[in-house]
Amino acid sequence: MFRDGEWRTPPDWLAGTGPAADMVVSTRVRLARNLAGVRFPHRDGLTQLNRQRRILNEQIQRCPSFRDAWSLDLAVLDELERRALLEMHLASPDLLREPEGRGLVVARDRAKAVMINEEDHLRIQVFRSGFEPLATCEEALACDAELETELDFAYSEEFGYLTACPTNVGTGCRLSVLIHLPGLVLGGEIEKVLNSLRQLQFAVRGLYGEGSAVQGALFQISNLSTLGRSEQELAAEFGRQVAKVVQYERMALDRLYQRDPAAVADLAHRSLAVLQNARLMSSQEAFDRLSQVRLGVVLKILPPIGMDRLNLALVQHQSAHLQLLAEQTGAASQRGRLRAEFLRSLLSDR
Repeated sequence: MFRDGEWRTPPDWLAGTGPAADMVVSTRVRLARNLAGVRFPHRDGLTQLNRQRRILNEQIQRCPSFRDAWSLDLAVLDELERRALLEMHLASPDLLREPEGRGLVVARDRAKAVMINEEDHLRIQVFRSGFEPLATCEEALACDAELETELDFAYSEEFGYLTACPTNVGTGCRLSVLIHLPGLVLGGEIEKVLNSLRQLQFAVRGLYGEGSAVQGALFQISNLSTLGRSEQELAAEFGRQVAKVVQYERMALDRLYQRDPAAVADLAHRSLAVLQNARLMSSQEAFDRLSQVRLGVVLKILPPIGMDRLNLALVQHQSAHLQLLAEQTGAASQRGRLRAEFLRSLLSDR
């Protein structure tokens, strides 16, 4: 995959299109599935995991959604390549932590992927740009139906799909959005909103899910309940609640700007100027500056900058992407320079 120039093309889910795309970078639906009569991955040895990975690779690639897909043995990839998969949100930290016996099948548009032998035998993932929980859910279920023609999934008439963790039993369906909430963060209102979501059985995490830090006012919001309702019902409820968060964020941005328009404008213009001129930049500063520029674009303080460019910057300014794009796999000490150079090129108005 990383030797193929095609991977450098931005994933479809970074397109900056779809409903509320100025705030919701992407929507993801993940379905957890296991094979009937086969032990969960954490109960199997490496020989069996490798055998199962090879078989599943072949069966997944027979499905229309994954024809001509990349098939990756994570143990063969180097650490830099594995980190790039994490930066693209195609692989989870858990999948990469122990790469032996684990695999990943990635569609060419990188809007669909299947993790093999993570916590469950299969984690089917579908991504869309913007806020589209119902459409993303339907697409994930279509992939699931294709896979069911090749595979026999563990299913109980009483409990639904059986999973390694009891919290996924039922539909095995997790919906999530990657959402930008600078108005609520800067206005000091974020904890009130996040606490309300937690009371409604939603998880709120950082950029890479459980255990990861919040960077650049980017949050992952996902459902916790997977049992007792259909996938469509879960998607509809998720859509209703996240739509409220989007509305609260728009109101918070308006209040922030009305309270001190000069300060907000200065923050946005100053960050854009730094991104367009800096010669050295840390990842943390890049996340913060990109967040402030995005805020300025949403409030129309700054000249129009396409959400596709801002989304691309979020992913490709990170260290593994920088080094692979520059073809300098040993250039860890040069990341600050490479990052500044990449962002200058991407966001320059000249």
